[in-house]
Amino acid sequence: MRGLTSALAAFSFASVLVLSAATRIDDPKNFVTEVYRHYVQPSSSSYRPPEDIYTARLEKLIRDDRRKAKGEVGCLEFNFWVNGQDWEITNLTITSTDEGQDRKTVIAKFVSFGDPQEIHFDFRRNAGRWQLDDVHSVLTPQWTLSEILKCAP
Repeated sequence: MRGLTSALAAFSFASVLVLSAATRIDDPKNFVTEVYRHYVQPSSSSYRPPEDIYTARLEKLIRDDRRKAKGEVGCLEFNFWVNGQDWEITNLTITSTDEGQDRKTVIAKFVSFGDPQEIHFDFRRNAGRWQLDDVHSVLTPQWTLSEILKCAP
């Protein structure tokens, strides 16, 4: 019985370690493709991409915005992945470009409720780990996530 208890304890501990492991992005394009795979599904309204994917700079901006909002809506009033509060994604294409050894831009083009969207995701490799550093919508309305999080006009 003692052996069974020890085995269950070890399994529980190992499960917690797996659940708390940081999101590993081996290929930014594949990661963005997987995120959008969730958004294309009709039952995607409850999906939330991982939040441990940001560079320290972007993570701080997100954390500061949430802290200042005190549980209310902060500077970011929409889901930046879909450029809106609601979405119906069709005609999705995802490409990527290398911007250097430790920089990649992933470009998501899609249509949501009849409106074309083009969103660029800037990834940086820090200490061997790919992280999201900024996001830009290049069609109207144009925006940059880091600027929105500063409550810039």
